[in-house]
Amino acid sequence: MSYLVFARKYRPATFDQVVAQEHVTRTLRNALRNGRVASGYLFCGPRGTGKTTVARLLAKAVNCINGPTETPCGECPACIEITAGSSMDVLEIDAASNTGVDDIRTLRENVRYLPTRGKKRIFIIDEVQRLSGSAFDALLKTLEEPPEHVIFVMATTEPLKVPDTILSRTQRFDFRRVSVDDLAAHLKDVAAKEKLEFDEPALKLLSRKADGSVRDSLSLLDQVAAFSGDRVTEKDVVSALGLVDRRFLFEFVETVAASDRRKALHLIKAVFDAGIDVSDFTAELLEHFRQLIVIKSDPDAGRLLELDAAETTEYRRQADFFQLGDMLRLVKIAVDLYDDLKRGIDQRLLLETAAVKMAEMESTVRFEEILKYLQQNEGATDSGSSNNTTERDLFRSKRHSSTQSATVLGTPLPPQTPPAGTRVVNMPTIQSGWESFLAVLRKSSPMLASQVRMAELRAIKDNRLQMFFAASGEASRQLVTKPENLKLIEQTLRDCFKASLSITFEIDQQKVEPAESSPEKPKVDPKELVERSPRLKGLVDMVNGEIIGIKKAED
Repeated sequence: MSYLVFARKYRPATFDQVVAQEHVTRTLRNALRNGRVASGYLFCGPRGTGKTTVARLLAKAVNCINGPTETPCGECPACIEITAGSSMDVLEIDAASNTGVDDIRTLRENVRYLPTRGKKRIFIIDEVQRLSGSAFDALLKTLEEPPEHVIFVMATTEPLKVPDTILSRTQRFDFRRVSVDDLAAHLKDVAAKEKLEFDEPALKLLSRKADGSVRDSLSLLDQVAAFSGDRVTEKDVVSALGLVDRRFLFEFVETVAASDRRKALHLIKAVFDAGIDVSDFTAELLEHFRQLIVIKSDPDAGRLLELDAAETTEYRRQADFFQLGDMLRLVKIAVDLYDDLKRGIDQRLLLETAAVKMAEMESTVRFEEILKYLQQNEGATDSGSSNNTTERDLFRSKRHSSTQSATVLGTPLPPQTPPAGTRVVNMPTIQSGWESFLAVLRKSSPMLASQVRMAELRAIKDNRLQMFFAASGEASRQLVTKPENLKLIEQTLRDCFKASLSITFEIDQQKVEPAESSPEKPKVDPKELVERSPRLKGLVDMVNGEIIGIKKAED
């Protein structure tokens, strides 16, 4: 006997075996039980979700020797013939190859004939949206008033292309895309029946790759089983299907976060050396960015993305590398790359260019941050190379040394050994070098630098800096005291002042932030402000920006 692929071998034989379409099977079973079977159905949904399978199950339920029944026996001649596809009473028509009005006229002639063995004649029209307009018109009358012995079941992946006149004459059922968890559970059952050992990550990866299609998941399972034998790991799935390893995507995005152009180009070389399809890599990268954006918008969105706890933690850690605006611009670069790949230009050139562009991309900076920076440095001169360099740091994302890059990537920084004999740092030393420290910290994390600047340095004792936020600064204090953020701040302090320093942040309930506006300060028109400040005008020109207003900063 020839080998039977999993997609056919494990096709549901009863309504109970249909995966994740309970809203459809329950309605049909109740209709069969109560004698309310309609004359026309329209099954809509993505590929591989069970539309044609449920149509055949409905045919068996109607024509079974015990029917109409919600549990066809599967053993009577009618059930056996329908399962084998040889029943004269169940006609499956492919609308993609029978699109004309003449084909529908032939169907209308066949409708007249009574069933040969069963109780009903069932016409299953697959991909019904491919019928021509005239063919739909020819079908209308028959569909509205079919003979009592006829049931029409039409299936489509594009219900919007089906005319309203057809929709109004049928009962519509929408088949849902199957979730990753439901697919993984189904594949686990099939693997157990086939005596295959699967790692949980391998099942999850197969389920995601199937994109909600049960048929696709079984076909992929069949392919992977042929590749790896009785024991299947996540690595086997990646190798067998030519997928992009998830760990590789994390490494690539971390490289972009660290602005490491050299490593980014080496990773692109690895993509080509491994024979990975560039379009597949770009699509996987877009999906990776999507998950980061969702996690950044909602840190508890693991269930929304169908991720386990470990995966959610990993994505949440990497989402902290970027601001939300940075992620959206990275997605734009990847989307443009995906479109450019279709034009036949050298793929390696496009991918390398996109990788360098991502690594060189400057961080998103809000206009109010620029104004705040200028107000805090209004005593500085309007010109000078040092000032221009510092201003450009506002637009840099993660331009820093390899040591600081390691911190951005989440890997522990190598311990910095202080000079021989612990150096004691006093308040004047800290105050004189404070702006330089903030400038270095800004290169690693503009967000942290702005938060630290809001705190007041009041004392230093035993090389421990004591910083105080105002009464409304609890959110800022919680942010800077996160272990990873505090570690970056202290490491930058030690690097800048060449001493073993630590820092604490507290709240002063008596301290109040100055009001954003007062009667003594009249409101300033943003465009007038730009015209009066050569430095601000230079910043706006640098980013080719346009002043449309000043958004009031929230506490």
